[in-house]
Amino acid sequence: MNLQERISGRASVLLILALLLVTSTSEEWFLVSSDHVFYKDSASQAGVDLVVRSGERPNNKNYLIEGMTGGVCLFDYNNDGLLDIYFVNGSTLDKYRNGTPSDWNSRLYRNNGDHTFTDVTDRAGVGNRAWGMGCTAGDLNNDGWVDLYVTNLGTNVLYRNNGDGTFTEISQKSGTAHKGWNTGCAWGDFDGDGFLDLYVANYVDFDAANPPLSGSGMYCVYMGLSVMCGPRGLKPARGVLYHNNGDETFTDVTDKSGVGSQQYYSLGVSTGDYNNDGHLDIAVANDSTPNFLFRNRGDGTFDEVALRAGVAFNEDGRSQACMGIDFGDYDNDGWLDLFVTNFSEDTNTLYHNEGNGLFTDVTAQSGHGDSYSFMKWGTKFVDFDNDGFKDIFVANGHLYPEVENHFTHIFYRQSDSLYRNVGNGHFVNVSSGLGYPKHVGRGLAAGDLDNDGKMDIVISNMDDKPNVLFNQQPPANNWILVVLVGKKKKRSAIGARVSVETENGVQTGEVSAGGSYLSCSDPRVHFGLANVKEIRRLKVRWPSGVNTVLSNVRVNQILKIEELSN
Repeated sequence: MNLQERISGRASVLLILALLLVTSTSEEWFLVSSDHVFYKDSASQAGVDLVVRSGERPNNKNYLIEGMTGGVCLFDYNNDGLLDIYFVNGSTLDKYRNGTPSDWNSRLYRNNGDHTFTDVTDRAGVGNRAWGMGCTAGDLNNDGWVDLYVTNLGTNVLYRNNGDGTFTEISQKSGTAHKGWNTGCAWGDFDGDGFLDLYVANYVDFDAANPPLSGSGMYCVYMGLSVMCGPRGLKPARGVLYHNNGDETFTDVTDKSGVGSQQYYSLGVSTGDYNNDGHLDIAVANDSTPNFLFRNRGDGTFDEVALRAGVAFNEDGRSQACMGIDFGDYDNDGWLDLFVTNFSEDTNTLYHNEGNGLFTDVTAQSGHGDSYSFMKWGTKFVDFDNDGFKDIFVANGHLYPEVENHFTHIFYRQSDSLYRNVGNGHFVNVSSGLGYPKHVGRGLAAGDLDNDGKMDIVISNMDDKPNVLFNQQPPANNWILVVLVGKKKKRSAIGARVSVETENGVQTGEVSAGGSYLSCSDPRVHFGLANVKEIRRLKVRWPSGVNTVLSNVRVNQILKIEELSN
């Protein structure tokens, strides 16, 4: 079976158009690689054995909260140079109402360095037993050890890393124990004082005592089926911004900063300097309402500019049911673009950054119009084949189990999507190269789990084991993985920008601690380099404004760069 036969309908048309636009080398690559498996699931062999649960009825979920859990974070909690994995787990409505701990705790898996992992949750003390949603990792006190924040339906939890393989829960003491339906979150030094602040998105003001029953109103029906209600018809909640006081305590500056002026149904959160002014901005994916883009003024306050920037709605002027979100420079022009995942019967949306404060919806012409029948959640810009252009990975899975028995074109369990960037503003769907079964995907994180220079993927699945996807690409292309260490303050270097200049042009990436759907990916900055033998110039713009420039940098290495003190 050839590639066109594998991809039906509109995707086939887009594939033909894309192949006509790429060079003969790219075309040949597709023809010879159509049967190659890019990613293979290794969760069972790796020892990652948890099942992510959310609600008591996996085949008949009646409440919105029962379909939304699933954050995953990749971070090196023990400073051994290997990425560890943290999975957020759910609970049941009865236990939440009664204040009873969940039977399904969140889990931390230590990377053993040999493609296996060990569950160290109990020893580490991070087994969150609330109704978990998402997570983010960052060094809140600049002690060189990465801390962990977990969002919940209920009260959020902050775990301070003790540096000995254990964590201490300091939620109440720190002032970050926000209560609500908390979703996406991200660390970032938004006011430039050297300490990581924390943005937390919120979804719905959820009344657990009287949740609406499926089919009980106009927002409880999907294509004629009675389904769980919401989010429309429910009261939205506003996000929260915490200022880091530098002493392991935080102050709620939501009103002062301007991020709480509007209330929508917020889910994914991504940070990035979209206008290249040196200040870290915040993008939020909102469900069934316009998205947020908070432009950082540089003093810890923000303007919400999504509408005038062109990312509040799609090109039809319509708000979408947005869930996952990620910043990334897919065309290597030095400006961060924005990708947002959306509900079934709609497409994902790719916004191109025009470099003047404005974005253009390029979904159709870029090749992302074939995502219509999928329900899309976690996502990440990731150069999976190391050719020098960022591709896009998307985790799929429906919200409503009922669709499985009522439609022939919509499925509850779904295959994931991988879009290869062919380097001219176009993407080609190469999802046939994903070698694992369909599932109900939610959170997704990307990172180099085995330090071989190829980006791996971890996906959290509802009522199922996660996917631990090791990259199966042959080592044909070169790469570099940049580890940044800030001086005494800003140790995590979140918000730092790295650019690499080669004979093929300039690529840009940033250190971040958020994005996707309720998840957090590898903080190291990865670049695929194709056949480049040496990096002419590597530049780091630190959050402090200091620049580090290196010349004639060797490829195929994990390069650690420390910020100078002056």
